Amino acid sequence: MNIGVVLDNEFDNDHRVQKEIRVLLSEGHSIFLLCFDFGNAYKTYNDIEVTRIPIHKKIKDALVLLSTNFVFYEFLWKQHITSFIIKNKLDALHVHDLYLAKAAKKGILASPFSIPLTLDLHENYPAAINSYEWATKGWRKHIVQPKKWYKKEGEYLKYANNLIVLSNYFKDNLLQRFTFLKATPISVHPNMPDFESFESFKKNDFPVAFESIHPTVFYFGVVAKRRGIIDILPWLIQLLEKGKKFHTLIIGPIDKADKRLFNSYINHPVLKNNLTYIPWSDVKYLPAYLKKISIGLAPFQVNAQHDSGIANKLFQYMYGEIPILATKCKAQQELIENSGCGLLYDNFEEFDENLTKLIENPELRKTLGAKGKKELLKLYKEKADCNFIEIYK
Repeated sequence: MNIGVVLDNEFDNDHRVQKEIRVLLSEGHSIFLLCFDFGNAYKTYNDIEVTRIPIHKKIKDALVLLSTNFVFYEFLWKQHITSFIIKNKLDALHVHDLYLAKAAKKGILASPFSIPLTLDLHENYPAAINSYEWATKGWRKHIVQPKKWYKKEGEYLKYANNLIVLSNYFKDNLLQRFTFLKATPISVHPNMPDFESFESFKKNDFPVAFESIHPTVFYFGVVAKRRGIIDILPWLIQLLEKGKKFHTLIIGPIDKADKRLFNSYINHPVLKNNLTYIPWSDVKYLPAYLKKISIGLAPFQVNAQHDSGIANKLFQYMYGEIPILATKCKAQQELIENSGCGLLYDNFEEFDENLTKLIENPELRKTLGAKGKKELLKLYKEKADCNFIEIYK
């Protein structure tokens, strides 16, 4: 089949989309990609045909701000999707994220081809946009009006012939809230890392030297209050003041809105000598860091967005045989409890108790880490991250 993949972002660093495309290619499909071009240097791809839409990042962001109540962004994508379908004689369209569903359906209807639409939900978008500072604070909240997406969700889901979601919990939640979805095939595609890529990354050493004589607590990903990592920084200070011996390594870019608060914590006189912050590192260096750390953090704030799926960092920790300390977001709680690969917490007391257990008990860390790797290998054996391919059979 000729399958068109649509992504309203740059493609080169979207590992979920890249992995899905590799799976589709392995099944013999021809893949055509439509994405944005923000004027950066991009890779070339021999096995897929890439069409990039040139646009300034600030213009794209402005159109997204207006997209709840105005059709500019929808019209832009509808026009490009129609041309994309006609040019490549597509047999199917695979579109990423809820907000592109209407533009994609209109693009199909404006083309001479009656093709099915698969909608790939990377997150619970209504819950996600209502958690973003840029959408809910100041003057922007009056323009974005994020709460309207709770009403729009059902309409946009109806445009899809097939759905892909992050977890069984999210699938069940959608089926409970939207009875019309019982007639819509829904595939679960967890955010598992590409195993072969991670195996090839083993030879890489990390670019920023890092050593600690104490157990190291690790967080990898975007640094933001909504991700929970900033919430636990004062807890780490309290534990260090109580005499606990550990080091913290954080790798990831900071949300602009949270930069001042984050810096105030990491420059605290107690924490700054027991914390290493690296603003960014390519994922290809992650296996090298995993060899040096003791405990993986998944401190996400518990809400509908984070309940909907398991962040890829949990699977990355499991790959490195690292025990996980996590909040009780539904999907990640289910994974951790079923596999026995980590400990959970609801509050500071539980965080203190469980982090202390992991710091002081290397055998417990080893046991939980081994269980995590075992569960991950089981998921790969069952091809849990390839079930979506049934849509195209």
